[in-house]
Amino acid sequence: MKIYEELQARGLLAQLTDAEEIRDLINGGKATFYIGFDPTADSLHVGHFMALCLMKRLQEAGNKPIALIGGGTGMIGDPSGRSDLRTMMTKETIAHNCE
Repeated sequence: MKIYEELQARGLLAQLTDAEEIRDLINGGKATFYIGFDPTADSLHVGHFMALCLMKRLQEAGNKPIALIGGGTGMIGDPSGRSDLRTMMTKETIAHNCE
């Protein structure tokens, strides 16, 4: 099974634009993609693990991963559907969390 079909079978693909082109790119190992992490805590959690596993699997299929640790959203957070805002973090706290 090719990587696109594997991801599809696992329910990891949703709301794609030009699915055929994406399929051809990642099955051919020609995609460059990124996954971003907000430094809102001083360690990663199990939710990050899934993204890292996906990144590794795509890399093993020949694609080029780029991992980013957030900047601006790290200071104010991303409420992601919450009704309250996160506390603003200092640049020092963000630097510590990135380490």
